[in-house]
This record gives sequence, structure tokens and C-alpha cells, in this order.
Amino acid sequence: MEHKEFAEAELLTQWEQIGNRFSAIRNAYDLAFSTSMLHKCNSLEELHTYFAHGNWCVGQGFYYNNLCFINQMDGGDEWLAIKDNYDFESITFDGMIQQGRFFGYMQDLMTATKDELLKGQYKKLSL
Repeated sequence: MEHKEFAEAELLTQWEQIGNRFSAIRNAYDLAFSTSMLHKCNSLEELHTYFAHGNWCVGQGFYYNNLCFINQMDGGDEWLAIKDNYDFESITFDGMIQQGRFFGYMQDLMTATKDELLKGQYKKLSL
């Protein structure tokens, strides 16, 4: 299966379009949802720090490489998960972080194929 590489600007546009398909994100009011709400993380450690902090507004998003997570719950921990140009799950990170499974889970996401993600068959290291 061929993997298409996307340019960051193209991904940001696609992630904004995907986020806007979900009413909670589309109707964000703290700040209106847009690509300006998507913060680039330069490492998994940085991404971990943001998720561990918690209390994010609806529409706040973080991305690392080709993975993007957009908060769907005001002050909560319910993240729309997107890889490349498709969404595949809603994820909560608090328990995963407390149990020390975050980095294994992220490795699972990064190595999973689109088919595995869409079928929920990607959790190998994080169990």
C-alpha cells in the first residue's frame, strides 16, 4: 500500500475541514476553530506535556508529524484523532498517561496503516 506524504500546509487545511465536520468543534466559541488553533509539537514529549496539562478549550488542537488531535469537550479530554487526511477515533489521554501507555500508543498510531486505524486494529504496544 502506497503512503502519500502531505505538506504541512495541506494537512492543516485538511484538518480544519475535518474538524469542522464535528458540531462541537465547528461551534467552538472560546475561540472560533481554525488552523490557528492547531499547535505544532516538535516531539512526542512536547505532545505528552500538553495532554498531561489538560483543561483545553473546544477546538484546541495539537499535532505531531502527520497526526492531529482536536479537543471536542470544553475543559475536557476528548480528542478527535486524525492521521494524514482522515479521522479515525475519539481518544482520551488522561488515563493512558497515568498508566504510562502514552508513548507506546503514539508508536502504534504512527506505524498503523489507514486500514488498521479505521478498523481499530492498531493497538499493539499500548495494551
